[in-house]
Amino acid sequence: MENSTDLQQQKCPYLAKQAATVAVIPDISTPLVATTNQPPVIGNANLGLLNNFIGTWNSPTGADATGYNVMPLPQADTPNGYITKNFPYFEEISFAAIAGGAPNREGQYTQASSVLFYEQRVYIADNADPNGAQPIQNTLIHAENGTWLYHVIQNQVEGPYGPGTVPVTNPIPVQNAATQYNKQISVPHGVSVLMTGGPVVTGTGNPVFPTADRTKLPFTDPTIIDPSTYLTQQLDTLKANGVTVTSYSSITVSTTNEGGAVSNINFENSFGKVLSMNTTWYVETLSNGKVQLQYIQNIVLQFLINGLPTQFSHIDANTLQLVETFVPVNATQPWQDTGVTVQPGNSSIISYESGLWTADPQTNNGNLYDANGCPGIIVTQSGYPVQNVNMGALIGQVGTNPPFFIGNGPVVTPAGQSGALQLCINDDLNAQYGAGLADNIGSLQVRIRVA
Repeated sequence: MENSTDLQQQKCPYLAKQAATVAVIPDISTPLVATTNQPPVIGNANLGLLNNFIGTWNSPTGADATGYNVMPLPQADTPNGYITKNFPYFEEISFAAIAGGAPNREGQYTQASSVLFYEQRVYIADNADPNGAQPIQNTLIHAENGTWLYHVIQNQVEGPYGPGTVPVTNPIPVQNAATQYNKQISVPHGVSVLMTGGPVVTGTGNPVFPTADRTKLPFTDPTIIDPSTYLTQQLDTLKANGVTVTSYSSITVSTTNEGGAVSNINFENSFGKVLSMNTTWYVETLSNGKVQLQYIQNIVLQFLINGLPTQFSHIDANTLQLVETFVPVNATQPWQDTGVTVQPGNSSIISYESGLWTADPQTNNGNLYDANGCPGIIVTQSGYPVQNVNMGALIGQVGTNPPFFIGNGPVVTPAGQSGALQLCINDDLNAQYGAGLADNIGSLQVRIRVA
């Protein structure tokens, strides 16, 4: 989404008012998409690589910005008939799973679509046009929302709700890995995009990023920065600080793959339409235990330049850090990895979000309870990870440090501790005094704010 004007402030009072407000530094740490209060469908079996996207991510602001955008724009009074609007940027993007899926029924089998809703907002990082009619830094330059989908083929339920499945005479097909992932985008220009792709590519060390084609406009101009270099520079900066990429997984989706499509409103279709789009997202595990996202996307635009349809590449790329995430904690499992690593000198804030569970269905009149645990039952036995707190309470552990009580929270991870953050129910994990985890019921959804 391009947001610009050549009008002078004095010619438009609205712009003068806008100029006084757009320079306010935006809050890029508050989730843009609310999580469900029901247990969402989360897990590698349901979301594949997308499981790693869940949460709110952002990137550094100002001079530390890690994103770069090359945006061609038609302009009739220039020698070439176009200009470019190129700038470093920062952003916030939130991904949230839903409590269910979107089944596409064939008749005997179903294509199950697991869903991540997302919303993204992008801001110019510096005052690229200090003599312009309005402040540029911190201006919203792009916004979009949409979904990421992950498909699997499974038996179709009998009737509207089951519980049985429709009988089949032949084995049901397997989901085509080349179209297993979809990204659907709604952009306020009046453009809707559907990209498909797969399978996931994995590797060790740094990924190799696609580079700009220097035979395509506007990258025929050698002075224009290739946005992919920003991704490489960010990895080089990490390496200089002793942090490297140990492994990565990536997914590429494109409108040119089977089932992909683009739809433009009439005006854009005539003067600035999107012809195609592709994007690659990288989930990178770093040597310090953290996970970061990197992405690059290329939109092929078509403008009328001197009356002739002319194609341009609009490329942007960025590196994102996790701000907040949501994880499920199952009552029937021992210590469960959250995917969050507490860094030395930092901390994370943990709080109960939703869900109910029990560590013993014979207590509390058979009623489930929240992360504070079973009312009135304080455990003192050494077989429980944390003593002198409620049985069935939510507890945590950082690395190999002693476990700590969380309950409904919010609770800050203990000072001075670092390592992988794990969560579980405070129960007789080794079944020393009874059934242990075997008779437990339920799960919780837990919010983790990452420092």
